[in-house]
Amino acid sequence: MGGDVLLNVAATMSHSRANGPGVRAVIWVQGCTIGCPGCYNAFTHAHKQKNLVSPQTIAEWVAGLDGIEGVSFSGGEPFEQAKAVWLTTQAIRRMNPSLTFFSYSGFDLDVLQQSRDENVTGLLNELDILSAGPYMHSKRDSGLLWRGSSNQKLHYLSDVYSESKEFEWSRSSPVEEFHFDGDVIHFTGFEGKGSKFMRAVNHELKSLSTSG
Repeated sequence: MGGDVLLNVAATMSHSRANGPGVRAVIWVQGCTIGCPGCYNAFTHAHKQKNLVSPQTIAEWVAGLDGIEGVSFSGGEPFEQAKAVWLTTQAIRRMNPSLTFFSYSGFDLDVLQQSRDENVTGLLNELDILSAGPYMHSKRDSGLLWRGSSNQKLHYLSDVYSESKEFEWSRSSPVEEFHFDGDVIHFTGFEGKGSKFMRAVNHELKSLSTSG
């Protein structure tokens, strides 16, 4: 099923607490035409080939991960690769029926619901939670759960989760997060340029360059 469809992947993280309920695998897709000014993941905006991966390959990667509650899709814009992401969720669900799906989108939910693209509709039907809306720097609020500006909304699309758990999640989900895999530091979160971690890294790099 969908053997010729590949997902253009910008990056992945095997275990994250900053991108949805519980511990989740995260897949950042490459390509976004919305291009919100101030977007934290601007490196994913260009529509260029990064890592073309089949839905089945991603599903097998996910199946090998221990201790995750689900998978989150970020970007980039997942709905600009709706068919590939939808096929990926189906492949994952066939191997891991208990996992949940969370996705970010720069499109508002009503725009997606009005789409005549069956792949958009199909993907929406697979999701448990959608964080939707364009990032607006003038409405930036780092205290929000799984979103960066106050115009963005969390939508519960299945009965697995509900808004009643948001207070609990806000206490356990970090605003920023990083993992070191031995070669690369993987960083994610919603602090953007205000990130204490990134400010510390930049300060250290400047110190090294001036002393060298």
